[in-house]
Amino acid sequence: MNNNCFVIMPYGEKKDVDGNMINFDDIYKYIIEKAVARLGGFECVRCDNIDEPGWVHKRMVQHISEDRVAIVDTSTLNANVFYELGVRHALKRGVTVLIQRKGTTWPFNIAGLNSISYTTDLGGADKAINDIAAFIANALQKPAHVDSLVYEVLPNLRVEPGPRAPITKVQMFEAPLINRPGKRLGLVTGDRGNIKVGDVWVNSENTEMQMDRFYGTSTSATIRYLGAKKDPETERVVEDLIANELARMVHSGKGVDPAAVIVTGPGELRRTNNVKWVFHVASVIGQPREGYQPIARIERCVTNALRRADDERFSEDRIKSVLFPIFGTGPSGGDVETHAARCFAAAVDYLESRADSSIEAAYFYVWSEQDLEACRRVVANHSGLGPLSLL
Repeated sequence: MNNNCFVIMPYGEKKDVDGNMINFDDIYKYIIEKAVARLGGFECVRCDNIDEPGWVHKRMVQHISEDRVAIVDTSTLNANVFYELGVRHALKRGVTVLIQRKGTTWPFNIAGLNSISYTTDLGGADKAINDIAAFIANALQKPAHVDSLVYEVLPNLRVEPGPRAPITKVQMFEAPLINRPGKRLGLVTGDRGNIKVGDVWVNSENTEMQMDRFYGTSTSATIRYLGAKKDPETERVVEDLIANELARMVHSGKGVDPAAVIVTGPGELRRTNNVKWVFHVASVIGQPREGYQPIARIERCVTNALRRADDERFSEDRIKSVLFPIFGTGPSGGDVETHAARCFAAAVDYLESRADSSIEAAYFYVWSEQDLEACRRVVANHSGLGPLSLL
């Protein structure tokens, strides 16, 4: 997604469903564009003003899928408009704003959806501008916002834009905390085996504290493998250091409560990646034959780990940085942008409220380009964070 607002509406002068003539170019220019301009950083796009070469329908679907905001004028009950609205509702949970000329008769299929009415007189136009801008601003502040009937009925539906290829290059991005100088929130990409940042690495674990097998792709599997002692010739694991220590600390079959933190040593990660401790946080709950689900209030995983890092037990190590996963977005399938917003907010809240904390930076590991773009948006929309910079 991006900071475009894709506008779906008729062009020129058209009659609405009740026979009233409307100049939709004026509605676009004097209401929609002015409303979007109030958001700052957003730009309106209509299919008739896209200059890029290419098949118009392909570009239209790309904008419907990728643009962060959509505004749809249903005043004429135009078939093309409703087709594009249906595609948008199928692909995006939000933010899709419906507008219509005041008094328009709606068909049964969409009668229950919220819509902003407008009139073309000066007072009505001003009200519509305010209402549209407020709707979009409020929706953008709520990552879990849903205004699509499709996702209200099918809340677990996920639409992937394509294969998510991992970022192999190690990169670090940092954004300063505006209200707590010297503190930062960061993003880290690349092969974990080459990452040297993070006094503490946080492992996203289930409530049974059973680490993933070596051949898995999860954070748990990666930390388990990298921390194990290996034969120098074959690279085969000869001692399962972290998993064995974790198993000794958790009573068999009893597990832990959601968001609990169990601390182990880093195994070989101390030598290879400068990691001092591994914090195992119970971020998902498993059920036989049902898989894993993120725990409620996933942000507690961040808060509890940071609080543990400030514990007196670790005062001699003076933990300055913690590397987190984005909890609940691996095999449990949570939406990256939604979970990143909750995790980042928890980190900022903690660092802002604890002037005595030794932690200077909370980093989050980002796996793919799509995830990185989602995290960039979350950082840009958090009022407590400054600009994100590549180190």
